[in-house]
Amino acid sequence: MTGAKDPRPGPARMEDVARRARVSTATVSRSLRTPERVSERTRRRVHKAVRDLGYVHNLVAGSLAANRTGIIAALVPTFDNRDYAKTIHATAEVLRAAGYHLLLGHHGFSANQEEALIAAFLGRRPDGFFLHGRQHTPGAVQMLRSSGIPVVESGDLAGRPVDMVVSYSNFDAAKALTYYLLEKGYRRIALVCAPWRESERHYRRWRGYRAALREQGVAYSARRFIEATVLSMDQGAEALNTLLDHDPHIDAIFFTSDVLAIGALLACQRRGWPIPDRVAIAGFDDQDIASRTIPPLTTVRLPREEIGRIAGQMILDRLAGRDLKSNVVNVGFQLMERESA
Repeated sequence: MTGAKDPRPGPARMEDVARRARVSTATVSRSLRTPERVSERTRRRVHKAVRDLGYVHNLVAGSLAANRTGIIAALVPTFDNRDYAKTIHATAEVLRAAGYHLLLGHHGFSANQEEALIAAFLGRRPDGFFLHGRQHTPGAVQMLRSSGIPVVESGDLAGRPVDMVVSYSNFDAAKALTYYLLEKGYRRIALVCAPWRESERHYRRWRGYRAALREQGVAYSARRFIEATVLSMDQGAEALNTLLDHDPHIDAIFFTSDVLAIGALLACQRRGWPIPDRVAIAGFDDQDIASRTIPPLTTVRLPREEIGRIAGQMILDRLAGRDLKSNVVNVGFQLMERESA
């Protein structure tokens, strides 16, 4: 019927909360934005009124005056990788304890999509950014540096930071694992690399592998290298079969991801090949299953949770005006020597 009124009530306003809690709107605002400035008794009354009325505080409007929204934006390449989840969870815990909330997005390994998300998130006035990955478009870097907010990157140590970095060196970690295999007596070491066109981290692992071979006087052979098209166990199995069918003298294979390495372990079991007697297998990441495979997988452990905690604290320190010892933090890595190599 023309002119009929919507029977649903409108959203609760701050004035409604103040009236129910019997306080001023300024007290409501302080209770929600800076609760430490309000007595516990008053804070409880305000929060009860907020719950009763279903009030949602307009953070963006409040940020115009306070210049803070209480939101930190975080971007990861994908939600499918549990390693990213570990890092983001640790970051969220640190931020939550300080009264900040995490706004999360993923870009599917696309630098252009990451740039679009950065622009969209900046439009919502976050107080800081955490980016998993160091590959950005020039436009993304310009937006981040012009924003004036703290930005922490992770994924590798190489290159100039946008602002701050907490990570490990993929080059050093891969070089160390290759040295380990060489010291064990393996000389015909193949490499299966995750798609480095999507991730420069894996490219740096390839470079670390080559550097170790070169320094030990072992020739690099393109016949002992495969770049996987996707990161999957099926690709790991396929890569192992391809390598050993073409060069049965290969005595060790370094996979730049545990997912690929575990696929290779399963392929060896199907062929009835003993590991490491027929071929040694090593991975990278030390995922939860790596110590439970048969045999357990030699790999590189990365401190994912520590990265997340440090990243969150760096953002908080910068927001609080505290000086940082360094804007680049190297958390290192750990070689996990197990029976597969």
